[in-house]
Amino acid sequence: MSHRGKVLIRAGITLGLLAFLAYQMDLSKLWVILVSASPWLVLLGTLIHLFSVLLSVVRWRTILVNFDIHIDYSPLAKITFIGFFFNLFLPSGIGGDFFRAYYLSKRKDRGMSTTLTTTLLERSGGLCALLVIGTLFAAFEDLRVEGVPLLYVFLVLITLYLLGNLMLFHAWIHRKISSLLKKRNLEQIEAKMELVYSGLNALRGNRRSIVLALLLSLLIQLLTVVMVWIAALAIDIDAPFRVFMIFVPLINLSIMVPLTINGIGLRESLFYLLFSQIGLPVETAVSLSLVTFCLYLLTAIPGLILYSLYKKEEHLDKMRG
Repeated sequence: MSHRGKVLIRAGITLGLLAFLAYQMDLSKLWVILVSASPWLVLLGTLIHLFSVLLSVVRWRTILVNFDIHIDYSPLAKITFIGFFFNLFLPSGIGGDFFRAYYLSKRKDRGMSTTLTTTLLERSGGLCALLVIGTLFAAFEDLRVEGVPLLYVFLVLITLYLLGNLMLFHAWIHRKISSLLKKRNLEQIEAKMELVYSGLNALRGNRRSIVLALLLSLLIQLLTVVMVWIAALAIDIDAPFRVFMIFVPLINLSIMVPLTINGIGLRESLFYLLFSQIGLPVETAVSLSLVTFCLYLLTAIPGLILYSLYKKEEHLDKMRG
């Protein structure tokens, strides 16, 4: 299927989900809830999320040094914020990873295969943290959707995560793929894969880096949950914090799948599906989703500004050349 066809399908799903939610809601109630949001709590939630993005810069740098990529925090922060900005305007929540890898490869004159691997490893750490947080809290909270305990959902996701990592990083599988590429005279691809695998081995041999990256991932995901909880407080939702520790990881995991345009429609539907289990009306649940998305947009503003400046500098460099 062509790229255009995929975009049209995602657009159709997005519009379908939004139409379904609109049919379920009293839009005037939705508007009243949104305009009642506390601006100070919205600002606090934005600042917390900005801090979590800065922590992700530290996490990425922790991984990069194991691939012999040394870069100061300032340029890495610029690249990270630009990537976060792109995340909000691409079909899934991971599209910005490609752009981060691209800008880093240009800046450090390294191959995209290496820089993209570091962003994928960083993403893997975030996934691990989401699964750990959600599973731990779901184990002590009997929450169900359509009779299915959410703990079982997390256990299935953890199993898939472990199997995926085993397939990517197991030494025997690596040797088989490497041998296959050589037999098909694809030495250049095999050489790039070998470079990436060497970096992975260096990372695995540096337990301090692994522990630090995982701890940072846990803190980043915890702050993300706190941000959504503060968004809930901004519109007077009185719900236990432990519920957010289960629902938010599930929502964040789900919107990484590019089913809709930038998660729009899917995000709101998941907020409604999950938070309705604790008695929230559809208007309140969707309002929480929209306020949360507003915090993401506010956090993306630095990325937009930095990207504009980057493109201006790039244009001037071409003119000088």
